[in-house]
Amino acid sequence: MHRLTDQEEELLTGWRRFELPQGARTEYREIRQEGIRCFLRWGAIGASGKASTSTLNDEQHAGRHASRKINEWLRKGFAEVERPFDVAELDQQTPVLDVIKSSARPHAPVPEYLPIDGFDETYHRSHAPDHPMGFHEYFVLRDEGRSAVRFTVRGQCHDPAAVSSFLAVLGARRDLPFDGQSHHKVPLPMPVGPFSHALFCAPALGQACIAYPAIAARVATAFPIFDCEIGDADPEVLIDARIHGHGALPYSDWSRRPQPVIDLRFDVQPSNYRRTQTFKVFTSADLKALLDVLPTATAQSWLEVRSFRDETKRFTPETAVPFPEVTPFLHS
Repeated sequence: MHRLTDQEEELLTGWRRFELPQGARTEYREIRQEGIRCFLRWGAIGASGKASTSTLNDEQHAGRHASRKINEWLRKGFAEVERPFDVAELDQQTPVLDVIKSSARPHAPVPEYLPIDGFDETYHRSHAPDHPMGFHEYFVLRDEGRSAVRFTVRGQCHDPAAVSSFLAVLGARRDLPFDGQSHHKVPLPMPVGPFSHALFCAPALGQACIAYPAIAARVATAFPIFDCEIGDADPEVLIDARIHGHGALPYSDWSRRPQPVIDLRFDVQPSNYRRTQTFKVFTSADLKALLDVLPTATAQSWLEVRSFRDETKRFTPETAVPFPEVTPFLHS
């Protein structure tokens, strides 16, 4: 019989499971809170299920969100039950690359990760690099291969010199995304291609290996960025929106132009946008559209733009300017 370690007990009890018999089948719901995220799974026992992740503003908000979900299920007649044991989720000892290799589908070739000369515990794999959607994948291992920092580069913009420079940075800082903080924005000692900074994301934020439950919490993410692309004092929820949300940063594209922080709050009437009293992440197209309609909006309309330096500009119908005039504020 498998005896759970304290770490395994913590991971297992993090999930709560609820079931409801429905004739010949039984519906289930599962939920787990991890920091600012709530993970949900649902479906019918014996059938393919579904999953989703909700990212909230802070841990308290996430806790309330989880409680609301649970209360909703209880009202519908679901009852909490013991969650089935899942060895795949609890295995914390198998090296991350071995987990990926063993997950290959039957009759599919086993992925091969090759060591990179000159870089300790660093491995590389090419995924159809000459195809328009091809990319290169890198793992910088730590803890005897049981955890790692991962990044990818699109095949069409792969520059071995830039990659080598970035690997040198990761090799010296491979422990950084495992220090308990969600992320670190770090100035690079020397530019990596056109980039001046690096973003290190903890596993929960980076979601590098979310498809592999056994290693999802053991693989962090890092990639080079322009200074203006990540706010200096961003909370985790804003970083999540920047790298996973609408208009997300294409961080595997190392030939991209800067995609600066565009945080907006506004009340512009009439417009196609619902007003927001708190700063939220938007795209340059959203900002341009709002600036275009602001001069003819109602007198009470207003728009505030926040840059990565946490500096704010406010515009009204009387003070609105064309989008190009705001660009220097966003980049510098």
